[in-house]
Order: sequence, then structure tokens, then C-alpha cells
Amino acid sequence: MSDIVKSRSTAPVAESNAATRAIGALLDRRHEHWILASMLLVLHASLDAGFESALSAALMTAHLGLFFLWQPIWQRDQRLDLRGAALIVVLVAGMLTLLNWWIVFGWLVLLIGIVAGRSFSTRRERYVYMLTLAFLVSELLVNCTAMLFFDTALAPAFSQPFRIGLYLLPALLYAIPSITTPQREPFPVDFIRGITFALMTALLAVFSVLITIRMEVDYPIALVATLMGLGLFLLFLSWITTPGSGNVGLMAVWEKSVLNIGTPFEAWLGNIANLARQRTAAEDFLESAIDELVDIPWVSAVEWQCDSGTGIEGNRTPHQLTIDTDALKVTLYTERTFSSALLIHCRLLIQVLGHFYAAKRRENEQANEAHLRAIYETGARVTHDIKNLLQSLNTMASSMQTVENQEEEHQGFNLLKRRLPDIARRLQLALDKLQRPEANGQEYITISQWWNELCERLIDTEVSLEAKITDPNTRIPRECFDSVIDNLIDNARNKIAAGSAHTVNVKLNTRDGEVHCSVSDDGIGIDDAVVRNLFRQPVSSSNGLGIGLYQAARQAQLAGYELQLHENRDGAVRFDLKRSGYSEPPAGGEAQGS
Repeated sequence: MSDIVKSRSTAPVAESNAATRAIGALLDRRHEHWILASMLLVLHASLDAGFESALSAALMTAHLGLFFLWQPIWQRDQRLDLRGAALIVVLVAGMLTLLNWWIVFGWLVLLIGIVAGRSFSTRRERYVYMLTLAFLVSELLVNCTAMLFFDTALAPAFSQPFRIGLYLLPALLYAIPSITTPQREPFPVDFIRGITFALMTALLAVFSVLITIRMEVDYPIALVATLMGLGLFLLFLSWITTPGSGNVGLMAVWEKSVLNIGTPFEAWLGNIANLARQRTAAEDFLESAIDELVDIPWVSAVEWQCDSGTGIEGNRTPHQLTIDTDALKVTLYTERTFSSALLIHCRLLIQVLGHFYAAKRRENEQANEAHLRAIYETGARVTHDIKNLLQSLNTMASSMQTVENQEEEHQGFNLLKRRLPDIARRLQLALDKLQRPEANGQEYITISQWWNELCERLIDTEVSLEAKITDPNTRIPRECFDSVIDNLIDNARNKIAAGSAHTVNVKLNTRDGEVHCSVSDDGIGIDDAVVRNLFRQPVSSSNGLGIGLYQAARQAQLAGYELQLHENRDGAVRFDLKRSGYSEPPAGGEAQGS
């Protein structure tokens, strides 16, 4: 028995939930056009029944209720407070009490404005609102205007087809399936477009009535003539605002006037671009650009804030606008309030200024990075040169400590006599590079002089020298060849000291003003993992910093030469130094050296 009572008590709740779900599904935006169709159908039926009947008032009440369910301005899930609900009740009661053709005329104009200003998401929505506009405009021009100004309906031959058609148009909306659209935005109505269309429709009705009365013609004829005149006017307006060729239409003039409020926008862009070229530092550019902003007639003051500091130029006023960009915050002060067009103009100006300022900052940062990189590369290269010189000094010092007789002491003294001037010169050059890292000057000497100096430095060593020089007056960058070739020789001699190689060969070929120098040894080949990054970045090294070949390749590149690993296998490892794009000359020529 209790189960029966419980089932009976839950049945109304289930029916209520089902009804709620049905109403919710009906009020869903996908079925919005069905509510709109019902609203239009009830409105036409109310006007067709006549204002004297109770049926007309009931239908108009239903029409207003459907309107509040359909209206696209407020969200449907928004709760109305007591004051808002009371205001709606008062407006509906007042409209029903004073219902006449003047109120209907104003109500139709309002509906036309809302429908014309509605934003569309899909093509189906566009079709729905085009049919709705056709219904409302026809209702206003054919039915309402005639009853309002002439106090009688039009001839049945003209009004009867419209009367039947205005029942069929809403019925067509029921045939359109559900419309799937994104969630509605808070205000999907363009009020400017809606007001323009509504006023144009009202003006069309008033002109038609004026022509009918003034020229004493039938209203349908006056309406058709007014429609044709309005169509020609819109066609002419479209032509002069968007001409077929050239940028001389009224729309182009209007857009240009929006951009050029107080100062030509092209002139502003030109001034900013010139300042960007003339000012090297970002802060100097910003200060000059702010001066340009203050010179604009409607700008009283400009206050800015960035990472480097803050500042203000001009006199503050009560009207201000703050605009933020990625690297800059600017506050503009004007003598008047900011209109919509002026607001767009100010934001565009500050965005352009912010982009130029950010670009100038990136340019300064890149210049600083380039300077620091030059210092780093110079320091690394000089450090490596000093390391090589120190190694040479250690070699000579160790040879002097192991002398056993006067003859070896005399030979060691002669070696010091030959090498110390060159070491002193290279140490002085390294010191100059450390003091002036940005200096890129090169000292050029003849290839024969350089080769003789190299032979003198490497006399009585395990290095084998061979030269084929056809043009002894060919000039080469001395520092580049000294540093690169000494680095290659030291690496090969380290292999000999480690027991992985036995001989080192240096060969020089010159022909037609080109120089090709190679250093080879008979040690083991370089690992493939090291070869992949050779000359591109520092690599792992067991007896150094791993940066020597990288710096040598960079130095050769800056001097217009190229350092290559020509051969890499066990028993034959060869590096070549030659001018970029140069191929090795054929064998032959005059031999010099030892």
C-alpha cells in the first residue's frame, strides 16, 4: 500500500520534470526561430482581429510574452529582480490599455530595428531574419501605415494577398529545422545598424504617405515609387562610397578622416620611422617620439613608463587614457573627453610607438650581444695564442735546463735569440687585441717572408716543411696564418708527445696569387662525433679547452679564408687553409724552404 502511495506521489513530480525539460528544450536557442514564428503569427492575428475585440488584447498579450521569451538582448537565464518585473508589467499594461495604430507603428519600428541589428552565426539564421524582416516591413507599410494615416484598409485586390501572405511567412519559419549555433554572446545586436534600418523604414512609410497626400495618387503607387527612389538612392550611395577603381570614394575619405584626427597618420608614421633611423639608443628614440606626441594639438601631456624608467611631458588634465603595450605603458592627457574615434586613434598611435620602441630595444640588445661576442671570441683566441706561446717558452726553457755541454748551450742560446723577438711581437699583438677587441685591422706580409719566419721558428724540430711558391710577393694576413698554422702544428705535436703520431708535415702551395697551406700527421683519425661539430662549436679535448680549432676557423673566416678537414683516417689526418672558394693548384713551381 505504501509503495502505491509513493508511486502516486512521485508521478506528479516526474510529470513536472518532463514538462520543465520540454519547456527548456523549446526555449533553447536552436528552436529560437519557432518562438519568433509564433510571436509574428500572434501579432498578425491580433492586428487582423481589430483593437475593439477582447481576442485582440489576449493575442497581443501572448505576443508580448513570446517577445520576452525571444528577445536577443538579455540572457534567458538571467534572473529579473522585483523592480524589473514590475517595470515590464507596467509597460505591458500601459501598451494594452492605450493600444492603437500609433503604438503599433512604433512597436513595429522597434521590432524592425532589433531584427535588422541582430548578428548572425549561420546561413539558416540569416534566412530566418530575412523572412522576419520581410514580414515586419510588409506589416508596417501595407497594414499599419494605411490604417494610421488613411483610417481605412487598402483595396482588397491589394491588401488581401498581403493579408494571406503574412500568415504564410511565419509558417515558413516552422519548416526550418533546428539551428545549431555557438552560445549566444551577451549583446549580439548591432544597435547602429538596427537604428539605421528602422529609421529608413519609418522614413519610407512617411514619404509614401506624403506623396499620396501631396500628389493625390493611390497609396500603393506612392509606395512603389518611394521604394524605387530609395533603391536608386542606395545604389548611388553604394557607388560613391565604394567606387569601381581607385581609392577616391566617400568610404575611403571617411576611413582616412577617422585615422587623421588632429594629425595625418601618414606623417606620424614617417616621423617615427625617421626617428628610428636617427636615434641609436632606445631611450633617446622614446624621448623624441614622446616630444612628437606632445606636439599633436589635442594632446596636453604624455606620461610613460618602461623598464628603464618613467617620465612625463606636458601638463596633466582631468581627461586621461592609459594604454599598455608589451614594453611600454603610456598615459595620454587631453583637453576633452575621448570619443570612440579618438580612442581608436590613440590606441593605434601608441601601438605603433610601442612596436617601434620594442624593435629599437631588440636592436640595442643585439648590438650589445654582438659586442660581447666579439670580446669573448677575441679573448678566447688570444688566450689560445698565449697558451701556444707559453708552450713554446716551456719547450725552450726545458731544452736549456737539459744542456750538457757548451755546444748545446750555444745552440739553445741561438734558438732563444731567434724565437724571443717573434714571441714578444705576438704577445704585444695579443695585448693590443685584449685592449681593443673591436679592432679588425690585419697586418699583411708577403708569403715568402711568412714562410721564412715559420721555417726559422720550426728549425731543429720534428716538423717537416715543404713549399712550392711561384709568386713570392703574394700577401697574406699575418696574424691569421700565424695563429691557425701554429694551432694545427701544436695539435699534431701533442699527438707525437702522446705517442699516437710520429711525423708532422707542413706544405705550402701558391699559384696565381692564391695560397694553400696544409698541416698533416700520421696519427689516428678524429672521432666522427667530434668531426660533426668541428669548426662549428667548442669540442671535447683531453689536453685543452677544445676551442682552438673553432677559434681558428672563425679567424680564418673573418680573414676571407677557410679551414677544412681535408682527410681524416688512421695514418693520415690533414687540415687545409685556403681562400674561400679556392681549389688546390696543380703541383709544380719553385721550391723554397727546408
